[in-house]
Amino acid sequence: MADRNFRLGSIIRVIARKPGTTLTQLHQELSDAGINITERTLAKDIALLKSEYRLLPDRDRLRSGYVLSGMFTLSDAETFLVMDAIHAFGTRLSDPQAEKMLERLSELLREYPEIMPSQVVPTRTLRQHNIYRNSGAARDVEQGLLHSIRIQKPVTMVYETPRLARPETTDGYPLLMVFHERGWYCITRDMKHKNYYPRRIDRIKSLKLLVNANANESHISDVREAQFLMTCGWGMTFPRNSKELQQSEAEPDIVVRFHSSIAMYILEAVNRHPRGKVVKVKDGSGDVEFRIKLLNAGEFLYWIRGFGAKAWLTAPAALVEKECTEIRRMASRYKL
Repeated sequence: MADRNFRLGSIIRVIARKPGTTLTQLHQELSDAGINITERTLAKDIALLKSEYRLLPDRDRLRSGYVLSGMFTLSDAETFLVMDAIHAFGTRLSDPQAEKMLERLSELLREYPEIMPSQVVPTRTLRQHNIYRNSGAARDVEQGLLHSIRIQKPVTMVYETPRLARPETTDGYPLLMVFHERGWYCITRDMKHKNYYPRRIDRIKSLKLLVNANANESHISDVREAQFLMTCGWGMTFPRNSKELQQSEAEPDIVVRFHSSIAMYILEAVNRHPRGKVVKVKDGSGDVEFRIKLLNAGEFLYWIRGFGAKAWLTAPAALVEKECTEIRRMASRYKL
């Protein structure tokens, strides 16, 4: 009886992981798992699951293979999609239930090393609609990056961006995909100096998996470090390593003052940044201040300019003067 129960449990696990499995495929799966069973005995077990346990549709022939009745199951590929979706729409929004579901799926997949590596990490984060090129080549690059993340192998890529005079060839470990400011990025760690870089997908002109290179043994810790460094910057401008992070800690606070007419909107999101702090100005004006430490304030300044005259820098003095110079240039464009 124990042997039969073990077989039945094994059959259910195979069908749950691979819905649509045929009798022949099921027999092969069980044999590969070290379960010696004849097709005749397997057919009897299938009949038992149909009649007594009612876990399979009670039909003589299942042309599309076996599926579990009354249960929703996912194939291996579908499981990956679900994990990506949960991370995209749940984890990004700090949803505890989504986090829990992601952990449960990860634990499930760890039980089957033939599906994917034992250490499972999410691969996508979603924010906005993609406005950049989405050609067939870009999709191939994206799939190559996702495959590299899952097997934790490095790639070599040709990367082209307007700030470079010519394309650069670089090697590194892809860690995770991030959707930011209407475009997909892949956060990578270089193989020599352990620096982290955001690579926009449509700027990667070619990609090749370094099959013979060692897998990244520190993949999980690298992902966590990259995510932490991203919280220490603004947008896709963040410290590349711990040394740059220490430099940003030594920088003076960047202070922005918001006019009272929009203060209530700023106060609605006092946790808009893990390193930022929103406080009310104690002068009776109703204004609020936002303080933050950043090594590179470029993207942050773009955000501030979006508020027009209702937001202005008050510190540090050097950055205030630099912004004043830029404002004068803007005024000259309008011939004011």
